[in-house]
Amino acid sequence: MYIQVVYPPLKFIQVPSQFICRTGIAYIANVAVRKEERRKGIAKMLVAEAEERARSWGCRSVALHCDVSNLAALRLYKSQGYKSIRVPEDAKWPAPKIDQSVRYEFMMKLVPKS
Repeated sequence: MYIQVVYPPLKFIQVPSQFICRTGIAYIANVAVRKEERRKGIAKMLVAEAEERARSWGCRSVALHCDVSNLAALRLYKSQGYKSIRVPEDAKWPAPKIDQSVRYEFMMKLVPKS
């Protein structure tokens, strides 16, 4: 699943993939809130909505990568129950290859059925 969120207005753009069907893991690709709208709980709401959509698709967990220098985002995800997962250096997945100079933390959360 690729979810990109734009706020305001609250808009989700989704492209479901075969990956979800095989693994039961949804992936949050990007959560972004305009600078002037930050510190209002919007990112927390967006993450919760992404988790709910993943749950409705039958996913058992949600995964994401977070830039380790983005302390606010790390705090957000940890406060929402995401746990850091150690990934071997030579792993093919999960490892974003966008910018090799950026270090990412791989995080996951179980999303049990309601």
